[in-house]
Amino acid sequence: MNELPFRLEFVLTEEAGGDTVDPDLVDILVALVALDPSEGAGFACLAEAIDFGDYVQVAGGPDPDTGEARYCGERRMHDRMSDDSIVSPDSYSHLVAGVKTDGSPVGETMIKTNGFKVDCRTNEVLTLSDVITIFVTFLERRSLPEEYQWRSNRSEVDSVGTLTRQ
Repeated sequence: MNELPFRLEFVLTEEAGGDTVDPDLVDILVALVALDPSEGAGFACLAEAIDFGDYVQVAGGPDPDTGEARYCGERRMHDRMSDDSIVSPDSYSHLVAGVKTDGSPVGETMIKTNGFKVDCRTNEVLTLSDVITIFVTFLERRSLPEEYQWRSNRSEVDSVGTLTRQ
């Protein structure tokens, strides 16, 4: 376990639910379980409560057409110096989580959210359990769970982004 030598402070932002400063595990679990785009809550973000802080975010929930719970999780990580300060606001990685594959080709799909959609690859469709693992790992140590494949989507985020109106 990669323990930090200090305590991080966070803000949990829920679409249609506002912000929770210094959330605990229960706050995070309640927010993630409540994700339901048809009810107006299709997005949640857990961010460090500092300027240019790292974050994890999730979009999705039960698909309004099929009822299948589908999520897409992303992570922004700034490059840091030895004292944990960021190198620069523009020096970061933006990654999307996926289930590890055997190297076989993966297709494209999308996750429906509240009036939007998030384009992703088929192995990047996550379960609620996956999303909880990612959020809890970030809360505890600001790191990425190793059981997932992490693909850079920085160029997508920097160009237009992956959210589009349906």
